[in-house]
Amino acid sequence: MRVFIPGTTADLDRYREGRWEPEHGYAVTPRLLEISAFDDPDELAEQARDAAAEDSLIELGSPLRVVVVVDVPRADASPAPGAHPAAVTLGARVARRDIACVFIDEAAAAADVRAAAGGDRAALDRLEARDLLWFDESELDDLPL
Repeated sequence: MRVFIPGTTADLDRYREGRWEPEHGYAVTPRLLEISAFDDPDELAEQARDAAAEDSLIELGSPLRVVVVVDVPRADASPAPGAHPAAVTLGARVARRDIACVFIDEAAAAADVRAAAGGDRAALDRLEARDLLWFDESELDDLPL
């Protein structure tokens, strides 16, 4: 199962080294499929990714939005009732080999990330309109941060 996990720039070394046991992430869950206006798999995955990106700045306080995309056995990800429709709980350590890619804001987004974390809805809207930069797992050691 592909899971989009909110992360922080400060924890990138932990992700690279496989010393990471995230408690939750976001995925295309049956509940998301049920309520989403989209039926395209890519659009549904973007909804899950965007939920993780918002969690990265709001809940984790990352100075840039970070989403680590992992592939885990379906048994390691359970829907989280009462949470976001795409929310899942995770029950295993994430090894580097499980990472498919990472999404990170470009440095120019930092001011909007700070403002959005402080409750500025217009800044959050601007971030949602921004594309996150995509990095393959093989690029983890050379991220431009």
